[in-house]
Amino acid sequence: MASINLTELPTTGSTLFQDSESFLNELNNIDAISINGGNDYSSSTNAVLAYGIKGLEFGAITFGIDAIGHLVKSFSDAGY
Repeated sequence: MASINLTELPTTGSTLFQDSESFLNELNNIDAISINGGNDYSSSTNAVLAYGIKGLEFGAITFGIDAIGHLVKSFSDAGY
């Protein structure tokens, strides 16, 4: 049976943290707290996006109600 022995396994990107000029050494507590992954927008942008989402929800609900109305009308016109 074959076996593979690894003596040294370098991790990808480990050189970014071994350098003396690493970006992690330059972060202070305020900078570290403010990093949140990039999914948070400003409050005004959040408000605009919320209105946009509500508008799309309103359109989808209106389309659904209209489709149900057409379906009901097609059954009532056919005499079922």
